[in-house]
Amino acid sequence: MRRLIKIQAPISTDQFPLYQSLKQHNIEVFQLHTKDDHIVFSIKAKDLKAFRKVRKKLKLPIKLEDELKESTISIYSGSVLGVFCFVIIPVLFAQFIWTIQIDSDSPESNILLTEQLKEMGIKERMFVSRLPAEQEIRQNILLEHKEYSWVHFSKSGSTFTVSPMLAPPQTEKELVDSPAVNLVAKRSGVITDFSLTKGERAVEKNIAVKKGDTLVKGFVKQGNKRIITSAEGKVYASYWIELSFELPTQVAVTNPNSKELVIQKKVDNKLMFWKEIQLPTVINKYVQAGYVQKNHQVTYSLTEESIERLIRPLLFQKILKELPAGTQLLEDKVLQVSIQDDKVKGKILLLINENIAIPHVIPQGDEA
Repeated sequence: MRRLIKIQAPISTDQFPLYQSLKQHNIEVFQLHTKDDHIVFSIKAKDLKAFRKVRKKLKLPIKLEDELKESTISIYSGSVLGVFCFVIIPVLFAQFIWTIQIDSDSPESNILLTEQLKEMGIKERMFVSRLPAEQEIRQNILLEHKEYSWVHFSKSGSTFTVSPMLAPPQTEKELVDSPAVNLVAKRSGVITDFSLTKGERAVEKNIAVKKGDTLVKGFVKQGNKRIITSAEGKVYASYWIELSFELPTQVAVTNPNSKELVIQKKVDNKLMFWKEIQLPTVINKYVQAGYVQKNHQVTYSLTEESIERLIRPLLFQKILKELPAGTQLLEDKVLQVSIQDDKVKGKILLLINENIAIPHVIPQGDEA
């Protein structure tokens, strides 16, 4: 394979001095022929510099055209290297996760989640094909971190982003001089975890229970005698529910854009900081400082195709507001999606995990 330069000269050119000059400069000639009013021949690309001297000497009006003999791209040219750099290398790099980004509420949470992902084998410079399923990652995170209600994942290029959503805060009611209670199930489910301060377990993990079943006993046995202690705490269980949803096709979403440092005079109505800066005691009496989160509003048009990218995160935020505080969404299956009358309608199957324990007063006859 050789790279050739096609040369076209007028038919009126004095050919004898031309060929003589080409021979003197050791310029090989290929494919010599006449065409219409021109003489056409080709020379090697490496002889182009010498040919320019011939053309200048003979004052030839010529036309040059770059051509490749027997090949569109020569393996000896820089074209193959260019194709490799701009096509092959990006494709190879796309097979790896180069950056893992955690968008949580605090730097401490970022560290804890990063360590948990490493325990699951999720780390930078790993093959994309070895990334576990989103549902598996989500369940592991939610079962470990009860403060989150949902975890959203996104992949952009070689960056894998994990965005946990904080569960709404729960308000605990303090009961003074209240009667002793057992903890019973408010609905059916499969027990996943206990968080007890008082009482004795009546069931074990991974056991299916029905509504009304006793989960935690509010008494302990000493021989034939029962001592009433009451039961207190939480019992988490998982269960499936099917929900219908309806969203407008045009939605405005407020997203965090940046974080800004604010230093101001201390006032009674304390500014809600994303992260407050602890100042020295002397200064703290008069000044408060911290970072506030700046938000920007983005409007999206929803379609059936955008369910993964847009509809699901919006839908889960809406569902979590309607479910009890502390609820976690472990898994989801979209059963149906359609657009009717400028609304996105559908059905979704959700695997819920929440505290199903509610107090039930121990009957007086049972306290003996």
